[in-house]
Amino acid sequence: MKRSRPVVLISDDEPTLVSALAREARRVGMDPVCDTTSDVVSLARQHQPDVILLYMLQRIDGRDLLQDLKRDPETCGLKVIVLSGVEDQFTRRVCLELGADDYEVKPIGPVFLHRVARLVASGFTEPSTTA
Repeated sequence: MKRSRPVVLISDDEPTLVSALAREARRVGMDPVCDTTSDVVSLARQHQPDVILLYMLQRIDGRDLLQDLKRDPETCGLKVIVLSGVEDQFTRRVCLELGADDYEVKPIGPVFLHRVARLVASGFTEPSTTA
């Protein structure tokens, strides 16, 4: 089934942030699916989003959620951008080794979601702007 707009799955246990990201995602032309319960694998299976924004520090460690996504045959090929509140090169490296497509440090703003929309549209062929 062809979708008219890309789908972004936003997983963070902070409802205010999820709501703000969802509003901005709609504004830049994406349809958001929101997760504030750490049920990201189940939602990813159901919606097959074009990209997942996965916050590191949730009720369940984001690295564990990332591993679960990458081990599941139905979600292993999905694009994942890890969001973190801390610039930590070790965690960045671990997340990329676990299969994350990018790692972004919060706070993030509207420019970030414009970049995500561009990446989705290009099939993630643009170079990352993060180190």
